[in-house]
Amino acid sequence: MDRTGGLTRGTSTWVLYTVLSCLGFLLNGMGAVLAPLQKDLGVDRGQVAFYPTLFAAGLLVIGLVGAPLVGRVGRAVTLRASIGGMIAGGLLLATPVRILTLAGALLLGIGGALLIQLIPALLGALHPHAPAAAVGEANGLASAASVLAPLAVAGALAGGLGWRAGYLAAPLVLLAVVALLAWHVPMPDASEPHDDAPTGSRAALIGPWIEVLLAVSVEFCMVFWAASAVGDWHHASAGLAPAVASLFLVGMAAGRSFAVPVTRRLRGHRPLMLTCVAVAAGGFALFWAAPSLPLSGAGLAVAGLGVALLYPTTVSRTVAAWPHAPDKAAARAAMASGLAIGGAPFLLARLSDTVSLRTAYLIVPALLIALAVRSLAART
Repeated sequence: MDRTGGLTRGTSTWVLYTVLSCLGFLLNGMGAVLAPLQKDLGVDRGQVAFYPTLFAAGLLVIGLVGAPLVGRVGRAVTLRASIGGMIAGGLLLATPVRILTLAGALLLGIGGALLIQLIPALLGALHPHAPAAAVGEANGLASAASVLAPLAVAGALAGGLGWRAGYLAAPLVLLAVVALLAWHVPMPDASEPHDDAPTGSRAALIGPWIEVLLAVSVEFCMVFWAASAVGDWHHASAGLAPAVASLFLVGMAAGRSFAVPVTRRLRGHRPLMLTCVAVAAGGFALFWAAPSLPLSGAGLAVAGLGVALLYPTTVSRTVAAWPHAPDKAAARAAMASGLAIGGAPFLLARLSDTVSLRTAYLIVPALLIALAVRSLAART
């Protein structure tokens, strides 16, 4: 086992790191495959928008039934089921039959949502003396994988291999390997019964919950449709468009790597949120109005920098709103994420079929304005 930075990383830890990285790859790479998938299926943008919506539906389902499921069958069995669901979902998504691809997107979402619920608890149990470090390291690796996803799709398309090779090959192979390991590697189970007693004030959760909804809506409008936008607006090729769109993820990864010094300098919720919103809005304006592809790509990177800390900040506030029931608060935040991932990008796509993608993309500054207003109205 490796000892670095106070963490002892055994096989169990590396299994969890790997599956979360695969999820980051698949979720953030979906935006890069929507345009080629739309072409393969011969449907309009609104119809192909069902794929990320179904992915998000899995998050909503698990937000409702995940905790009872884990309590009934245990964490280890649930982990294996989640990995199996993601593998099955990826294989179905690779088929040429539309109904099967839709089922695949839903299975990917359900499997991924189970992982989102399980991994923080498992890492906390494996590393009781450094749980934040373990979860932070896991999310750092997942962020790096998310940057690689659109680049892998772009490379596969440019090489004539098709989007499936770039999007599905690597994560499905890795998931198959860790699925075998997961049958033999012990995982800690919950040591306490799940408490369903109502705690905390529901009113205290409403404001932070809305912030999560708005922040995740902005993030995934960019993740899912930036590649289509640079293709439409600047005539980028099928291989180049996802590569340029990946600059948004690069900006996000860079922003999250500076999370500690930024949050120390911008003390308090309101200054941090307003600064992030301002940077994101400036980057979006450059992306949206740029006359050339390089400037649009620069705007995506700046927007990613601004968006980077919106989700971590709003989720932290949501969990803090119910200090006596943090697990339940986190589940509510996951439901907000599911609504956001399935809602705003889908609305953007449907509007783009009625007006234009450029006009439809004005949803993003509207969401940022709403987030700024909400931050100004917050008491802290």
